Amino acid sequence: MKTKKQRQLFITLQQFYQKPVAKVSLELFLSLSAILFFAIFAIRPTLLTMSDLIKEIDDKEKLNKQLSQKIASLSSVQPLYLQLQDQVTILDETIPSQPQLIYSLKIIEKIASELHLVISGINVEEIPKENAVKNTKVPLTSFERIDVPLIVTISGDYPAIRQFVESLRDYRRSFIIDTVIFSTRELRGDRKLEARITVSAPYFGLKEVAAKKL
Repeated sequence: MKTKKQRQLFITLQQFYQKPVAKVSLELFLSLSAILFFAIFAIRPTLLTMSDLIKEIDDKEKLNKQLSQKIASLSSVQPLYLQLQDQVTILDETIPSQPQLIYSLKIIEKIASELHLVISGINVEEIPKENAVKNTKVPLTSFERIDVPLIVTISGDYPAIRQFVESLRDYRRSFIIDTVIFSTRELRGDRKLEARITVSAPYFGLKEVAAKKL
């Protein structure tokens, strides 16, 4: 059974909700709730789009900052590059990007001729391909040093052979002398000094994996 206080509270609430103000307040509350409910679902895609746009703007600002730093770095390096441009050309001539086998053989023949040495043979284990790299975007890590081994057999006086070896070492086109083996042989009744020289002509070429991708 309801107590006296409970009955009074029920009667008071019933009287309040029968008033126009209470009815308007309840209808207003329900209307606001409905508006908020539908507004959340209507605004949510817009909020998500705004969030994506803000993230994209932040990413582009970071990228723009990185590009600005690279541009600044390139600007600072450019004067140094202009100063060393001639040396870069020399470096490319010293260790080229191509095997340049014919050019290397001509150098060997030229030095031997100037020193009056006789070349009795030049052996090449494998003739390398002269393939120019057309794709300028190939990263530097795709290149490696490759040695072209040559075996040069010459005959003549010891001082001339020694000068031949030193001239090859000092030539602008890089030559690496691996071994020099002396022997004597008889030629037309005279004994001649002969040298078998193992030479490496290095160049910077594409690694085998990178070459297959191009």
